[in-house]
Amino acid sequence: MGATVSPRSAHAESTLVVDNDGNGTATNCDASVSAFSSIQAAVNAGVPGNTIFICPGTYDEQVVVTTSNLAINGAGAGSTVLRPSVVVQNTVRPGNIFPVAPILLIEGATGVTVANLTIDGSDADSGAGIFPTCGGIPFYAGIYYKNSSGSIEATHITNIMSATACTFAVLVQTDQSGFGGVANVAVTNNLVDRYGLAGINCIGQNAACTVTRNTIRGEGPVNDLLQVGIIIRAEASSTISGNVITDHFFLPAHGVPESATGIFLFFARPDSNPHLLQDNIFSNNQLDVQRLGTSAAFD
Repeated sequence: MGATVSPRSAHAESTLVVDNDGNGTATNCDASVSAFSSIQAAVNAGVPGNTIFICPGTYDEQVVVTTSNLAINGAGAGSTVLRPSVVVQNTVRPGNIFPVAPILLIEGATGVTVANLTIDGSDADSGAGIFPTCGGIPFYAGIYYKNSSGSIEATHITNIMSATACTFAVLVQTDQSGFGGVANVAVTNNLVDRYGLAGINCIGQNAACTVTRNTIRGEGPVNDLLQVGIIIRAEASSTISGNVITDHFFLPAHGVPESATGIFLFFARPDSNPHLLQDNIFSNNQLDVQRLGTSAAFD
């Protein structure tokens, strides 16, 4: 009788391999060695300290990570593509009941690294952004760190657009009241483009985002999308440097409150980012930096 071969135990292997055809190794994705056929299956099998290596290919799935100290590594942006055909609302924002539909959700976990892949929302949703405000409507996100920590590196987050949800390429969030968790995320060397409201949104009293050496590119000049490259709000703290932030421009704007912005500090920690204009490169933004409810500092 033939035996069914399954991927080796996560406890026995430090690297778990994912390939669409269910075969491959971390050094040879064409090898005839049993592997996981979905990212979620490998994540479910993983234990702290594991690396999930994802072979080149397009993966039609929505992924949830709740295990700490996992590294989720693709074979390179453009080679490993996470592009779900459907993204459902599978969590809510901390401290309330408003739903969120993320392509990749990291919830209640620490030390989760995402690297070397593309997160593409083009098949799941599309359309112009919500204007003038998002309010209590659903969120749609490429990567969502909810009360979690880790890093996003060398990844392309793109096509996070919707006509029915408030959209963010990267969302880092804790309860805005200061209760309910901590989020600390480093976003480094990524390309963030084709998003709705914001490229990176860091929210909450116990949230901290280090945003360095990324290219964050809006859709402007446009007349249907009011965009921000980076938002730091609700007493979140941040370090923002070495980024190229371009093309945030809303044509129908009537003054500063309606202007598209490269970086928007909205009741952020007052000691955050005193020299944003010096520390980043801006081009073709309606406003490069805007502060609201945040202590004045030298830009």
